Amino acid sequence: MTELEDAKAKAAATYNAAADHFDHPVSSFWHRFGRQTIERLALREGETVLDVCCGSGGSALPAAEAVGPNGKIVAVDLAERLVQLGEAKARAKGLSNIEFKAADMLSLGYPDASFDIVVCVFGIFFVPDMVAAAKELWRMLRPGGRLAITTWGPDLSQ
Repeated sequence: MTELEDAKAKAAATYNAAADHFDHPVSSFWHRFGRQTIERLALREGETVLDVCCGSGGSALPAAEAVGPNGKIVAVDLAERLVQLGEAKARAKGLSNIEFKAADMLSLGYPDASFDIVVCVFGIFFVPDMVAAAKELWRMLRPGGRLAITTWGPDLSQ
């Protein structure tokens, strides 16, 4: 197993193990910051959004609501159990414009310029080569599109 494969396997195992508690109120920052990131992007009706490291939908679900039925969200995470939680939440909200996938953001296979918006909320730092990951996300973004990557800072409340 390569270093990259090992890192991906460890990340997936960690988040699969935490899936039952991922949406607990103590962990609500995932959803708070996901929603805030989507609000700051000011998504428009009909846009296409790729949300990588989507977890259980903290940013993907508000994005699906924001782009409306003519928009499309592709939500990707290595942790299959979190993807399943996100799918269940989307069904419960009646959102049909969102597709959850258990996949690696570095090998999605989308052509260049496939998305209007690319989002990665608190996930980029789990990738061993963050520069390569950012380049791959940028590649899938259409010209004039918007890329949002969040990470930890000195003040976790901002």
